[in-house]
Amino acid sequence: MTDRRRFLLAMAVAATAAKLPLAAAYAAAPAGSARLTETDRADLKRIADYFNTVRSMQGRFLQVAPDGSAAEGKIYMTRPGRFRFEFDPPVPMLIVSDGAYIIMEDRELKSVERIPLGATPLDLLLREKVVFDDSVGIARVERGAAILRVTLFAPERPKEGALTVVFGDRPLEFAGWTVTDAQGKDTAITLSQVDVNPQINPRLYTYGDRPAVERALQQRR
Repeated sequence: MTDRRRFLLAMAVAATAAKLPLAAAYAAAPAGSARLTETDRADLKRIADYFNTVRSMQGRFLQVAPDGSAAEGKIYMTRPGRFRFEFDPPVPMLIVSDGAYIIMEDRELKSVERIPLGATPLDLLLREKVVFDDSVGIARVERGAAILRVTLFAPERPKEGALTVVFGDRPLEFAGWTVTDAQGKDTAITLSQVDVNPQINPRLYTYGDRPAVERALQQRR
């Protein structure tokens, strides 16, 4: 896998975390998952309550790749299933989920890849409502000085990597996420200037109709 493709896939996986509507901790953790304490369950419930109020989100993101290189851009998200990552120049990348497919475009390489949303673990995290059961693993719940981190993985594919969502605490506020791939390399995303529940033109999640997307972007300015 090339570094460019690893980056695109990591961003596609990472993008789902911002809409993660955690419903509840499951009573019996699957093999490989952490044994949740009552405090863990309470924190997961707080996270669920927070995300279940978020129907849409837009803001800025800062991405730091495993090699230390950084990229910035704009992010748009609408539940269920849709998001758009627009990278600032000179990064020639765009990632869009239209609710059915994740489309990853590299303008420099003139390549476009599509991944069916339903064929990836992302589908579980982008539904209207997500309930934690044996299909989602919780590796650990960590607490620091005003920080809360929850690390998730797919129990049937524990060696493929993990997704760690990060929150500021007291008050609870979504701050970003880190994707750890199968090689143990981390891609970290930090959010800023976040606007929760704005009206977002659905055309932003349409790939290939550039005039319509440009008009939608102009309306946002």
